[in-house]
Amino acid sequence: MGKNKIKHELISHEPNRRVTFKKRKASLFRKLTEITTLCGIIACAVVYDPSDSKMDAWPSPPEAFYVLENFKKLPEQRRGQFMMDQKAFLKKNISRLNGQLERARFKYQALDAELLLIEYLEGKNLRDSSRLGSLLALEDQLAKKISFITNRIAFAEGLEPNEVDAEINSDGMGDQG
Repeated sequence: MGKNKIKHELISHEPNRRVTFKKRKASLFRKLTEITTLCGIIACAVVYDPSDSKMDAWPSPPEAFYVLENFKKLPEQRRGQFMMDQKAFLKKNISRLNGQLERARFKYQALDAELLLIEYLEGKNLRDSSRLGSLLALEDQLAKKISFITNRIAFAEGLEPNEVDAEINSDGMGDQG
């Protein structure tokens, strides 16, 4: 079962917001402890409390400072290898969504062509001039598929594709359009 989308918004009641902040901070620090223990990595977290205007560091301020200094010493390319700002995050999501849109368009075109073929075979909308371009595109797609299949058959039988085309044209079964 899929997860429900969470609506992220500011908690309006101030005491509830402070309690929630403390619980989430503790949970974050606990998860960091688990990750560093299980994966054997070095990590730190710096959290600013807006109500107290103080900073909390995990595991401790000197250790967090040490981790940040080591991070700053890394070459720029290595340092930014897995980092992502808002702009990069949005670009990545936009490209992912564009890919999904292209796949959906391709699927829609395939379904539309299939529907058009079914309607054509049933004798519906034969005189609809608005779909003439779609019918011509469908005819072109079918011709390409027939050519591909005949070439595959020829390859399986050991004939050259040009010999198959010559045999089809000699039988009178070539392009009729």
